Amino acid sequence: DPPVDPPPKAAPLAVVTWNTKDFFNDKDDTEGTAEKVLSPARYRQKREAVAAVLEQLAPDVAVLQEVEHLDVLEDLNRIELGGAYPYAALVEAYDPRGIDVGAISKIPFDKVVSHRDDRFTLRGTQGPVYTFTRDCLELHLTRGGRKVILLGVHFKAKAAPDNPDRRLAEAQRARAIADALAAEHPTAAIAVLGDFNDLPGSPPVEAVAGAGDVVFEDVATAAPPADRWTYDFNGQLELIDHQMVNPLLQDMLDPASVQIPHGPSIEDASDHAPVFSAYRITPPT
Repeated sequence: DPPVDPPPKAAPLAVVTWNTKDFFNDKDDTEGTAEKVLSPARYRQKREAVAAVLEQLAPDVAVLQEVEHLDVLEDLNRIELGGAYPYAALVEAYDPRGIDVGAISKIPFDKVVSHRDDRFTLRGTQGPVYTFTRDCLELHLTRGGRKVILLGVHFKAKAAPDNPDRRLAEAQRARAIADALAAEHPTAAIAVLGDFNDLPGSPPVEAVAGAGDVVFEDVATAAPPADRWTYDFNGQLELIDHQMVNPLLQDMLDPASVQIPHGPSIEDASDHAPVFSAYRITPPT
């Protein structure tokens, strides 16, 4: 018999998305915004609370929403996480409160692209022209010989004044970015992840999922049903934070790894729960 090639080695990749709620520092240093300035003690408590959750989950990459700027991520890594996440990415966008989408990683980013200046309309309309409420942060990395691309998002909230058209347009644009990247990199494992501010089955979540040959799956469906929520809205437990993955990445998901933890340690840090998942990334064949 001819020799059989050994199966390609898989590289583990653990990912979390988490809205860390008002993760500001103790300096007045974000011009032109209504930023919060925490006291030094409160900033330390916030960092410690966020770090405690990340240390428990131990992701390779954490995509975080509501972070003031890069210094906050670097403080988090250096002071609280022992330097375990030497790579950080955040591009300051245009949210009036000064909150952004950022990421920390144990794996170097090959490329970071901001979509803060993208202009787009709701599909099928001529206007109004929208931008991303915060950003769509495009993160490229290599794992197990394969390109992995994470699109970190934080769509328009339902808080008054709500703008469901803008939220849907953002979702459509995020999926269009993912599709363009897939066309350019056909073997890339791609995820759109973050705070969608909307529920499974809603137009924005369905827009990211897509309806054609390539459907992005929400990894949260693998979490235990009782845990399948990330935000308590007046007693309604809602899943508004998502990790939507393309079929290539879905095939590498370990469904048993998916967790949406709840409890005092989460609540100490944020009013959202994180969504965690682990993959075994194999090289393209």
